[in-house]
Amino acid sequence: MRLALISLSAENSAGNKPAGLLPLFNSNILSRQVQSARQMGAEKIILLSPTIYGDLLQYADGLKNSDIKVDIVRNAKDLQDYKSQGEDLIFLSDGVFPDRSIEQKLSRQSDELIYVVSNADNYENFERIDLTHRWLGIALLKAERLAEIAEIPDDWDIGSALLRTAVQAECKRELVSDADMQADAVPQLLHAEESTAYAARQLRGMELPKQNLLDRFLIWPPMRKIIPLLWKSPSAKTYSGFASLGAAMVALVLGLLSWPVLSLGLLFVASIVHVLHDRISILSSQDRKTDLMGLCFRLLAAIVLTVAVFRQASADSLFADITILLLLFGNLWLIFTQSENSRISVIIPDTPLILLILFLATALGAFSIGLYFSALFCLLFFIVGQRDHMVKESRSNPIK
Repeated sequence: MRLALISLSAENSAGNKPAGLLPLFNSNILSRQVQSARQMGAEKIILLSPTIYGDLLQYADGLKNSDIKVDIVRNAKDLQDYKSQGEDLIFLSDGVFPDRSIEQKLSRQSDELIYVVSNADNYENFERIDLTHRWLGIALLKAERLAEIAEIPDDWDIGSALLRTAVQAECKRELVSDADMQADAVPQLLHAEESTAYAARQLRGMELPKQNLLDRFLIWPPMRKIIPLLWKSPSAKTYSGFASLGAAMVALVLGLLSWPVLSLGLLFVASIVHVLHDRISILSSQDRKTDLMGLCFRLLAAIVLTVAVFRQASADSLFADITILLLLFGNLWLIFTQSENSRISVIIPDTPLILLILFLATALGAFSIGLYFSALFCLLFFIVGQRDHMVKESRSNPIK
């Protein structure tokens, strides 16, 4: 079993709270640390805080509601309950967490290890070990080391005490290069300004999977500027979800009133708002619970399109159009569950793109043509994607 010990300092210059409670993305730094610890295999989270803040208790309750084991402790004596032999202890200092590459390495690591950087002036915020190295606040230790710090005074830093035991035992050191530090291999976010700058860098450097040309050049660029503003409001994700559902419901009413162009145009806008709703948490740990808003939106969108078919199709073509609509729904679902194919992802038919095609076709008085084209487009994309997948499999596993 692996434990994660995340240390929160007694106070910070920003509002007299630990760095871990500072905002980051649409949550806080502590949320990113917990996410990192779980990526490294931690089955239980121990939050070390000399002062019990209301925000910390609320956050811990949220973790428990998500079936994540978490405890809050105050000092070294409280940690003695976790000194079981044979268990690994992942330690993260306040405001510090590793990038994905370090997470992957530590998830496979079995021996004790501390991460260090060169002893340079630009790393003065990190604790110095000796003349050559400073500790980055990240370590993999054995849980029994907690017994060695049981008697330290309450005003001593537990991270420093654990580091001292590891150094005395000549624990292995992993050096992070200056180039990797510049690339945010190990961020140390102690102030709100640093957290904001880090979030902006991460968002700017993101490469989204399954992104077509419409999304890449028209939807994502303005959305990337809006998301940091929405992060400042804890309720933005909820509001955006309800906004997409509200717009879809109005689109349904417009469809029932035989205003198909306005109905599909508003549904297209609602689909973009729904994408924004999903992407607000794009850099945060994802909730394992089912996204009910997403399911409701897709159901409403399907109903709006069904109403559009009944309103637009003639008596002779109604059965054929309904069949094509069902085929479109099925193809979209298969594409949605299909693994990414970077070679043809620039034309992947997602919900906004299909709704845009249907909106433009309806505006030109050719809804049925747009419906048939969309279904054929999705089918061809799925066939090409499956063919590429089969070719890759045959190359990796050639038949003799």
